[in-house]
Amino acid sequence: MRLINIFSNKKYIKRYKEILKILTKNGFGFIVEMLAKRNRVFFDRNKSRIISMPERIRITLEELGPTFVKMGQILSTRPDILPHEIIEELSKLQDNVPPVDFDQIKGIIEDELKGNISDLFIEFDKTPIASASIGQVYRAKTIENYDVVVKVQRPDIYDKIVVDISILKGIAKILNEHLEESPIDLVEVVNELSDSLLNELDYSQEGNNADRFKENFKNVDYIYVPKIYWGYTTKKVLTMEYIDGVSVKNKDVLIAKGFDLKKIAYNGAMSILLQIYEFGFFHGDPHPGNIFIKNDGRIVFIDFGIVGFIDKSNREMIIELFKAFADYDTEEIVNILLDMDAIRNETNIKNLKYDLSSINNYFLNTPLKNINIGDSAKKIMSIIYKYKLMLPTEFTLLLKALATIEGVGKELDPDFSISNIANNFIQKTYFKNFRITKILKDNIKDLHKLSMELRKFPGKFQSILTKVIKDDIKVKFNIEETNKMRLDMNLMINKIIISIIAASLIIGSSLIIASNSGYKLYGYNALGLAGFFAAFILCLWIFYNMIFVEKRKK
Repeated sequence: MRLINIFSNKKYIKRYKEILKILTKNGFGFIVEMLAKRNRVFFDRNKSRIISMPERIRITLEELGPTFVKMGQILSTRPDILPHEIIEELSKLQDNVPPVDFDQIKGIIEDELKGNISDLFIEFDKTPIASASIGQVYRAKTIENYDVVVKVQRPDIYDKIVVDISILKGIAKILNEHLEESPIDLVEVVNELSDSLLNELDYSQEGNNADRFKENFKNVDYIYVPKIYWGYTTKKVLTMEYIDGVSVKNKDVLIAKGFDLKKIAYNGAMSILLQIYEFGFFHGDPHPGNIFIKNDGRIVFIDFGIVGFIDKSNREMIIELFKAFADYDTEEIVNILLDMDAIRNETNIKNLKYDLSSINNYFLNTPLKNINIGDSAKKIMSIIYKYKLMLPTEFTLLLKALATIEGVGKELDPDFSISNIANNFIQKTYFKNFRITKILKDNIKDLHKLSMELRKFPGKFQSILTKVIKDDIKVKFNIEETNKMRLDMNLMINKIIISIIAASLIIGSSLIIASNSGYKLYGYNALGLAGFFAAFILCLWIFYNMIFVEKRKK
């Protein structure tokens, strides 16, 4: 929305002035000056408090309300936009606000679930167990006698956020015009943050995230994911199984109950690594308030509003990147970043290598068990910001997730080292990816495509010859040359046929070995190995003809 439209609506004018006053009070008058020159908005000028810039930004966002708090939290995952000092401060943003009256919440529940609250729930505690800027959480018991927690969006929060987003877009447009040297497009950033924030307002998406986690961990015995009750869940209401457990922040209670804290810390770290490297789908905010321990010792994750996705190719690149850091190989790190399209064209590669070498020196001179993921993340994020590296947002989110789980682990077990656990895990993952069966399974589609193309080649070649004949192209040949061409053509077709047979043998043998059945030789299916051997002999024959026979002809 353009500012000229904003000023035609009273609710926008009131909120816009409120934003300007808060900016001025906290020492951001220079921004207000830019806006005032454009729109002639009047405001009070107060002296700013003597506090650091990052802290002033955090306080300002908290005073500006839910939209700005949430956007600040999202920005805390973007080291390509903000320096580490500001990102660290944004991570402290508080999302606890006084609850609204229960009668308003009751109205939302009944509108969303299409029924009276007394007909839907046997019990419903009117006092929330948590109250945040977007929603409030209550304990309840459904009509089917299930113990649940119900998260309900605050009244009119969507409309308030939409108003703030519209104003922010207008402000970003004006700032873009004044900050010509800015390395980022503020309008583009606001649009991106807005999309993320509006997605978070859809509780049904959070329910889908929880279901996906439950499916991923169905065969992991030390993790439990609460059930979502979809009959009581909509975009504004989320109903989830109540967990009777102890938060990991209550260390004394865990000790009193006899839990093995070392085991909990280790399993928590392993669960995060599984999420990142096996599933490509991870909890983006695993702080102590979101992790509980059930009475049977299983770890429970809750609150799936912030999650990260990493596709297969990025997962493999992250593993390669980790290995390159572990090997102190700066050249390889830069090559991987180039493959990821993370380095801008104008980046000074020489300076980047120098700064990466300083991180490598830190790893080289620090025992693995003493390497702190949080400190490492700070160093990496400072380089990302300095060189404006274009890494996927999820990369930063996973660094934060690892740093957070490291903090939780160290609270439970002073000897905890996520670096050691991660190194062992990734080494196993790295070598597992190079098993012949894994390579064959991952590349079977490509082999099949190659086979199909080779099968089509003789037909395509014949089609080309037919077109040449139909076009009545006249070429003079003597008989001797024609016979020679015929022989060469036959030899070429024979090579193609043998190539197709060899490719088919490779594909068939791959499928046989991947099936992991039948008589084994050296741990692999004997028939599959025989097929590979036959294909190898055929390929040798083709190469022999190409290199030696053809050479003698010449």
